[in-house]
Amino acid sequence: MSTLYLVATPIGNLQDISPRALETLRAVSLIAAEDTRTAKQLLNYFDIHTPVTSFFEHSKQNKIEHILEALEKNNVAVISEAGTPGVNDPGYELVREALARGHRVSPIPGASAVLTALVASGINAGAFYYVGFLPREPQGRRKFLRELVHERDTIVAFETPHRLRDALKDLENIFGATRKICVARELTKKFEEFQRGMIGQVREHFDKNEVRGEFTLVIEGRGTGDGGRGMEVVWDDARIVKEMRVLLKKGVPRTEAVKRIAKASGRERRAVYELTLNESR
Repeated sequence: MSTLYLVATPIGNLQDISPRALETLRAVSLIAAEDTRTAKQLLNYFDIHTPVTSFFEHSKQNKIEHILEALEKNNVAVISEAGTPGVNDPGYELVREALARGHRVSPIPGASAVLTALVASGINAGAFYYVGFLPREPQGRRKFLRELVHERDTIVAFETPHRLRDALKDLENIFGATRKICVARELTKKFEEFQRGMIGQVREHFDKNEVRGEFTLVIEGRGTGDGGRGMEVVWDDARIVKEMRVLLKKGVPRTEAVKRIAKASGRERRAVYELTLNESR
């Protein structure tokens, strides 16, 4: 049976592709690419003339069968827009179908934005949880982040430039201003940038500066540099509301109570105030 090759391609710098990847792209009969424009730039740069067909999320139902038919005759390679195929693209479905039909699936490893950002973040990489892109809708994103707030291991996520500021604001309100984060931008490209620090500090940076490029977020787990093991429990919404009730019953003025809770939890005062607005003595 023929082989389906999963070929990792550069995430920015074209020189990051491996000789084995180039050899494979030259040898196969067809390349299925998530973005044919990006694929052709890469292939033209290395003088590769293998036929290319598009294979992206909205075309997968029609294209899987076409690619499998080509695979019946000869070897086929799959590449994503950048990085390793099968992560945040329809490669998984194709791999599953190819295996079901008895074909060999062989990965050609290489660049990955997830690992590239993680190892340079300065945050523990011993164990991590990759969550893909954060949800688009604000309500869905906040719900998702609340579910992650107690995650013990480092969290890695992707975000788009037009949603980054809102995402960082939600992270600050839910994870607290003092949780460590690294926001990596334009990895391996000319304007590569790493903003490392506490969530509140990094949010302020992007509030004041232009937000352009592709972003990978590396967020410290529930730990203080040990991958999330050993830190006291994060102040979730329920704990903040409970603490407010206690302080108000003790006669502490609301303004002072908000100030104390914000300092102890790492949340913004505004977030604490809004969350506990309906609480009374």
